[in-house]
Amino acid sequence: MLKLSCMGNNIKQIYAALELCESEIKILVGEYYNTRFNIIRADKYNTNAISDFKILNKEELIGDIKDAVRKTSDKIGSDLEQVLLVLPAYNFKRFPLKSKVVIDEGVVKKQDIARAISNSLRSNVDSDVMVVNPMIVKYIINGIATRRLPENESCNEVIVDIDLLCADIDVCYDYVSVIEASGIKVLDIVLNTYAIAKEAALFEESLSKSVIVLDINRSCTYLSLLSKGKLVSTEIVFDGLNSLINKVYRTYNMPYNDIAKLVKYSVNYDSEYPDDVIYAWTSQGQTSTISTRMLNETVAKPLDTLSEKLVTMCKPIIESGASIVITSEGEQMKALSDVIREKAQCEVKTYYPDTIGVRDPAFTALYGAFFVYRDKVIMNDLSVSCIDLLKYDSLIDQKQLDSEGETITTKIKNLFKQYIEKGGTQ
Repeated sequence: MLKLSCMGNNIKQIYAALELCESEIKILVGEYYNTRFNIIRADKYNTNAISDFKILNKEELIGDIKDAVRKTSDKIGSDLEQVLLVLPAYNFKRFPLKSKVVIDEGVVKKQDIARAISNSLRSNVDSDVMVVNPMIVKYIINGIATRRLPENESCNEVIVDIDLLCADIDVCYDYVSVIEASGIKVLDIVLNTYAIAKEAALFEESLSKSVIVLDINRSCTYLSLLSKGKLVSTEIVFDGLNSLINKVYRTYNMPYNDIAKLVKYSVNYDSEYPDDVIYAWTSQGQTSTISTRMLNETVAKPLDTLSEKLVTMCKPIIESGASIVITSEGEQMKALSDVIREKAQCEVKTYYPDTIGVRDPAFTALYGAFFVYRDKVIMNDLSVSCIDLLKYDSLIDQKQLDSEGETITTKIKNLFKQYIEKGGTQ
């Protein structure tokens, strides 16, 4: 007899999302249970096989993906078999259309809406892009527009406003091919900017006022415009936190991997902030240090240049009354949002998921991919499992058996007892 988790589509399902970035492979695994997602793993792995959305070394990238998937599989105790692939919105294009379906039985069913989406996918788009996500904007039923799924409504036909969200066809094929060459099935693909807006509920926010999303990464920044519940456009600027990081590296020749943390968390233009030493390192037998003032002065010009570039591109939309939302790694740098707010003279917010286990803005797109695909699952009554559920559940059951009878209070008492027995003091 199958376990409870396998018996129904709405009981428990395991999702996994993977994103190929400039210098990282990100993997997020989550469990959908009782109407919410519980995060199982959130991992990042280094790679040097991608630059400007082009794969530099296919074999190296395949090896990096295999290694990343293996490590995450080992951590969760079950093999990842398929993933949602988060794709960059490179060469983004939007094709709006209306798809009309006749309701045979006079009552709208989910299958009717699924049929409208399927019909829309037959539409022609430009040859240099492919449809990644069909997005439902609204439904028109009995002459009334609504954003709510009109299931069980009485009518003879439904008109569905759909935006076909497209991205570069070569990037899509290349990224999918390396994933599948790694032995992993691609369950579906999701655009990163669409996923971010979905997870952060920005489509609803954009109904009353346009929203500009600045997805600021190391080597590039996505500028996305949301208006009237639609993802209108996405432009890519090949500039990001690397312009600040590289300036510090050229000036002080510090260990490169540590500079990013300093730039994100230690740049502070508050005059009351003490000018303390914040980092020390040794090179060729010589110890060097850097203080808050030195770091601030080093990144001041590239920070100003980056902020000015982003605000200038957004200026016409800002002047119409739009707000700005900053996410991804740029969200972690408070000074960046402060400078952009000062230059833009508009509302500027930062965003990261607030779910335990994924409170990192770098995972916003992957987490959002779960919600994008969840809509498809509900619409088509799909059963999703990106891992072997029986194997995973047996592992969880064994862990529960090992700790049977231990409450949180008991565990704390036992840990304290072990501490005392090892010579600790009360």
